[in-house]
Amino acid sequence: RNVKNVTPKAGEWVEPYMHKEQILFTGQLDVSAMGRLMDLKLLSIATLLGILCFCSAQQEGSDCIKANAQSCGECIQVAEKCGWCTDADFLKQGESKSARCDELKSLITKGCSKAKIENPRGSISIDKDKPVTNRKKDTFKLKFKRAEDYPIDLYYLMDLSFSMKDDLENVKNLGTDLMREMQEITSDFRIGFGSFVEKTVMPYISTTPARLLNPCTSNENCTSPFSYKNVLKLTENGQQFNSLVSKQQISGNLDSPEGGFDAIMQDAIGWRNVTRLLVFSTDAGFHFAGDGKLGGIVLPNDGKCHLENNMYTMSHYYDYPSIAHLVQKLSDNNIQTIFAVTEEFQPVYKELKNLIPKSAVGTLSSNSSNVIKLIIDSYNNNKVPEGVSIKYKSICKNGVVGTEEGGRKCSNISIGDEVRTDDLDGNCRKDNGTDICSNNGDCVVCICDANYTGSACDCSLDTSTCLAANKQICNGRGTCECGVCKCTNPKFQGPTCEICPTCPGVCTEHKECVQCRAFETGEKKDTCERDCSYFNLIRVKDRDKLPQPADQSYPLSHCKERDANDCWFYYTYAVRNDTVREVYVVETLECPAGPDIIPIVAGVVAGIVLIGLALLLIWKLLMIIHDRREFAKFEKEKMNAKWDTGENPIYKSAVTTIVNPKYEGK
Repeated sequence: RNVKNVTPKAGEWVEPYMHKEQILFTGQLDVSAMGRLMDLKLLSIATLLGILCFCSAQQEGSDCIKANAQSCGECIQVAEKCGWCTDADFLKQGESKSARCDELKSLITKGCSKAKIENPRGSISIDKDKPVTNRKKDTFKLKFKRAEDYPIDLYYLMDLSFSMKDDLENVKNLGTDLMREMQEITSDFRIGFGSFVEKTVMPYISTTPARLLNPCTSNENCTSPFSYKNVLKLTENGQQFNSLVSKQQISGNLDSPEGGFDAIMQDAIGWRNVTRLLVFSTDAGFHFAGDGKLGGIVLPNDGKCHLENNMYTMSHYYDYPSIAHLVQKLSDNNIQTIFAVTEEFQPVYKELKNLIPKSAVGTLSSNSSNVIKLIIDSYNNNKVPEGVSIKYKSICKNGVVGTEEGGRKCSNISIGDEVRTDDLDGNCRKDNGTDICSNNGDCVVCICDANYTGSACDCSLDTSTCLAANKQICNGRGTCECGVCKCTNPKFQGPTCEICPTCPGVCTEHKECVQCRAFETGEKKDTCERDCSYFNLIRVKDRDKLPQPADQSYPLSHCKERDANDCWFYYTYAVRNDTVREVYVVETLECPAGPDIIPIVAGVVAGIVLIGLALLLIWKLLMIIHDRREFAKFEKEKMNAKWDTGENPIYKSAVTTIVNPKYEGK
C-alpha cells in the first residue's frame, strides 16, 4: 500500500521490514552505472521478492492471527500468549477487526500499550489447608481360612459369525479340558454355552429367502442367522458340553460389529449365588444403544429376559443395550466378564474393560487355544477398587511372618488351616462396615446407646419405620426387626408388608367360604365345616350396616362377589388384633329381576309388523318407479312414430268391371 525505497551505503545490507500495511524494499542500486532499463529490471525483481516475502509472512503468522478472532472472548481462548488490543486508534485504515488479536509482544511492537491489552489469566489462592479425615488409620486382625471347593459357574458366550469358524472347532473340545483344569481349583464347577450372531433384520443380515436359510456366500453349509441362543444351561457334565457344542453350526451376517450385548443381557441361564464368570469370545466389535435405528428399532432395551425355547425373541423389537445399562446389570448380578478377543480389537475392549467393573481382556489366539489360560488368569487376578490400597502382614503356618507383597501369600496351607493378620476392632464393626460400633457406641464389646442393639450396635429398636397407615406394625403381617418389617407370610412384601403381588385378592380368596357359610351354596358347601371355620361370621340386614374402613383400626376389605345364579352378595373381611378374623355379610342376596314378558312380546310383534309394512312400502315404491319409466318410454315411442300413406292391402272396392271377350267394339 505504501512503498518505501531505502538505499543503504555500499557494502551494507538492511533486513527487509514487513508490516501489514507497509512493504519496505531494501537494496543497493547504482543509478549512475546502470541505465534506465537496468533500473526497471531491478525494481521489478525487488517488487516480486517483496510480494513473495509478504505472502510467506502471511502464511507463517502466529496462531493468534490465524484464528481470525472477531472479539476479545474469541481471542483469549486461542492461546495463553494471545491478547486483544482495546485501543480505539489501534487499527489502521483498511485493517480488519481480527488484527486486534495477536501475540502480546507483537501488539506492543505495533503500538498498543500494555494497559490497553486484554489477556486475563486465572489464579488460585489457598487460604487454609486442613485435613478432613477425623480418624486415624486402623489395624485389624483378620482370620482367613481357605474355602474348600468354592463353587464356580462359568458361561461361555461365543460369536458364531463365519469368521469364528476355526474357533468353534476348538471350543468343541474345550469342555473336557476346562473341566479338568478348573477341578484343580474346585470340584464344584459348572459350565454352560451360548452363542450369538446379530439382529435378524436388515441391514444387519440379508433377508432374502435364500440367505435366511444359508447366509454364507460360499459352498459352506451355515445355519440360519439368529440373535442369541442358549445352547446349554450351566451343568457339571463336561461331556454334555462337548456333545451339544459339537452340534453347533456357524452362521453369518452382513456388518462387522456383532450383537453380543443383546446376548449378555439375556443370560438367564441358572446362575447360582457363587463366583460367576462370563467368557465373551469374538473377533469383531459390538453394537450398542442407538445402532438399532439402522433397522428401524427405536424402543430402548428393557433389561429383561425374553427367551422362548432358549432363543431371544425380541431382538427385532428392542434396541441394543447401552454400555451403562450393561454395566448396571452385570454389577447387580455380580458377574465377572472376560473378553477373549483378537489382537485387532484389543484397544476397543480394553476401553470397555475400564467401564465394566471386575472385567478382564485377553488376546484370543488364532484357534482359541489360550481360552483356558485366560479364564484361570482372570479368576486368580486380585483387584481392589480405585483409590484403595491394602498392605498385608500375615502370620502363616509354623510362625512364618510375611509383610507387604510377601504377606499376600502363605505356602503349604491345607484345608482347615488358619492364617491370621493383625486386628483391633473387627468384632465391633458390622458386616462390610468401616465405622466402629456403627458410630453408636464404644468398643469393648459394643456398649450400645439407647434404642440400639446388636454386636455392632447396628440394629435400631425404633419401630416407627414399621408403622403402616392404619397404625399397625407391618400391617399385622410381620415383625419389626432393626427398623425393617420382616413379613411372616412370604406372599406379602413392601416396607410394611402391604403388597401381595401374587395374591388373587382377598375377596376372591374368601369368596367360596363366605358363600357356603352365609347362604349354603357354592363349591365348598359340602366341606364348609372343615375348610371354612377359620373366621367369625356376622350377618347384617343391608349394606349400610357393613363396617367402614374409617371406623376401624385394622385393615378392612370390602367385597362384592357373584354366585352361579348371577346373584350378588356383599361382605367385609378383616383381621382384628392380628389373630381374630371377622367377616360381616349382608344376609340377603341381590338377584336381578326376571324379564317382563309383555313388553318383550309387544316389541317383537310391533317389530315384525313394522318390518312388513316397510317392505310393502319399498315394493310399492319400486313398482311406481318401474311403471313410470315404462309409460315414459311408450310416450316417447308414440311421438317418434311415422305413418306410411300407401293403400290398405286388405281393402276391396265395391265396383267390379267385367270385359266381354266377344265384344269387339262394334
